[in-house]
Amino acid sequence: MKRFFQAQSVAVVGVSNSPTNLGRAMVSNLLDFRYTGYVYLVGPKGGSFLGHKIYPSIMDLPESVDLAAILVPAVAVPSVLRQCGERGINRVVVESAGFRELGEERLSLEHEITECLERYNMRMVGPNCIGIINRYNGLAVPFMQFQAETQPGGVSIVSQSGGVGAMMVNALASEHMGFSKFVSIGNKLNVNEVDLLEYLTEDENTDSIFCYLEGIADGRRLMEVASSSPKVIVAHKSNRGESGSIIARSHSASLSSDDRVVDAAFKQCGMLRAREQGEALQMLKAFMLPLMRGNRLAVVSRSGGHAVMAADAADELGFSLPPFPDETVRKVEQHSRANVIQFHNPLDLGDTFDLELYRSLAEDALAREDIDGVLFIHNYQGSFDAAESRRLIERLGEIAYKSPKPLAICVFTTHDELEYNRKLVQSPIFTDPREALRALARSRARQNEAPLPFSTVRPQHVDRVNVQNALSECTSGPLAADTVAVVLTAYGIPLIDWSHAGSEEEAVSSARDLGFPVALKTAQPEVIHKSDAGAVHLNLADEKSLRSAYRALSEFGSSVLLQKMGEPGLEWFIGGRQDQQFGPVVVAGLGGVYVEIFRESAMRIAPIVQEEANRLLDEIRGSKLLAGVRGEPPLDREALVDTVVKVSWLMKDFPEIEELDLNPVRIYQRGCLALDWRIIAGTKQPTL
Repeated sequence: MKRFFQAQSVAVVGVSNSPTNLGRAMVSNLLDFRYTGYVYLVGPKGGSFLGHKIYPSIMDLPESVDLAAILVPAVAVPSVLRQCGERGINRVVVESAGFRELGEERLSLEHEITECLERYNMRMVGPNCIGIINRYNGLAVPFMQFQAETQPGGVSIVSQSGGVGAMMVNALASEHMGFSKFVSIGNKLNVNEVDLLEYLTEDENTDSIFCYLEGIADGRRLMEVASSSPKVIVAHKSNRGESGSIIARSHSASLSSDDRVVDAAFKQCGMLRAREQGEALQMLKAFMLPLMRGNRLAVVSRSGGHAVMAADAADELGFSLPPFPDETVRKVEQHSRANVIQFHNPLDLGDTFDLELYRSLAEDALAREDIDGVLFIHNYQGSFDAAESRRLIERLGEIAYKSPKPLAICVFTTHDELEYNRKLVQSPIFTDPREALRALARSRARQNEAPLPFSTVRPQHVDRVNVQNALSECTSGPLAADTVAVVLTAYGIPLIDWSHAGSEEEAVSSARDLGFPVALKTAQPEVIHKSDAGAVHLNLADEKSLRSAYRALSEFGSSVLLQKMGEPGLEWFIGGRQDQQFGPVVVAGLGGVYVEIFRESAMRIAPIVQEEANRLLDEIRGSKLLAGVRGEPPLDREALVDTVVKVSWLMKDFPEIEELDLNPVRIYQRGCLALDWRIIAGTKQPTL
């Protein structure tokens, strides 16, 4: 990817003398951004533009180039790529539209392009994109006009939509935040977001990354790259449809719709998900500051009202406000005019007007060992003490830039003054105390909870061969309950004592072996929600009630499952499914008959380590019940975690298991037991 952005020569293909020609805008961008390399123009009609000769074809160029930026009719793209290949140009940006976005009939063009890329060992950004920019060497080939409004900065932008990417460039400029790299990936036929993120996480001129996606090319590889990234990745994932067609099949499907899987994946690998452009901008501003390593906050405010607002937000976001030391209070009191304000944290400077004192207070607060970050709120109206306020904000910006702790600067003033101040400082300026504290909260969360990679150590004593043998005899669709039990047992997943029977007499015999009371269920795999269908009979205490229940189930068939009645316990749900973008998913939450009503669940991309399983449980409010409430003893959380991890590995090892449900799983003081289980299988074969 580096060769795209560090190209020392560029051919712009598709330039003409027509005033409406978009190739001319590509050339203008290169000149306006002061590209440091060589520029060649190509167009079939020849001529010249801005003093540059237009060559009729790539074959006519006097020398090969590092990069070709192409904007020609879609049908002409394959022939242009072949010319690039013949001239040894193996990095291309195809900005032309007219491919799969117009319908399936255009796929043949994309196939032709792919064959060409493979033949000549070329990499391509696009098609149907607006190009790339590198602010540090002036490489800028979008077909829409951009402006270098600010100095180069540290934010790089990867966007599936050219318009959204351009909007983020404008949003950064409005905050006087520069960007480093910009790339619009369009149909991402060859180069995708993961390729670019892998490069940008190591790019020395990139501090943070914004990524806009409508679809995800390779979810698991995306997670691997993001989880190892030292840089913040803010992702705006749109196109949030759900897999409605499979919701009725199992709890796992209904509790893990496509968009919830994206949420879980991003959280698991440390990506920050934004739901809108403004939120993404706020996240990027947050990580221009150093990470906040704890929750101890000092607030200094010129306005009492804003100090109260900051205190409310600090309380809501989990910050603590240690009191200011006596020497700080005495320093402020010496400058107080009326001595009518009590000096606490937040520190209200309402009747002190020495702005040099303000600067000193910010420095003192940052130097304290019991403070992890500072919020400084300043307000002025642009006339009285405007010059002093500008100097103060400039000094605060210098302090913030050098400090190892975050100093969030919040300014209330006129629009013109705010714009002036943003040009003064390299640190972000916030315009609301709550916005600033949300930024510090995000910083604190990233510091305190590092992403965990996929588990690489399979649980001990799992029998993969036994599972493969059990599944090899099955067709796609719901599996028989006894087959499911064999599969689960092979992975050490604890089940209530059970037995299978094919007749009334076998059922009676099995019940005697298990010991009354028992539960009786139909073993017909196509009956998914047994309780709703009346296919379950519980607490059968003797042979008479068992026979009666068996006959009542005859409408479902003669095959039944008997289970020992479980002791009362806290009921959970554990399940999994295969996701098209991310592969195996494990989901857990409060279980029983209310699982679909409360939808109190969380999920992860499998397989996961025990620490990640614990994080999953902590996201569920009902996990507090595991610790015991109102004098009740704690339950075996470790057994629940162990079962979640084993289910995650089962889903990873056998991708032909499309969906898996354990509901309920009862948690006891020691151990846990699944009382009901089901698997829906697909056609993919396992690999050992």
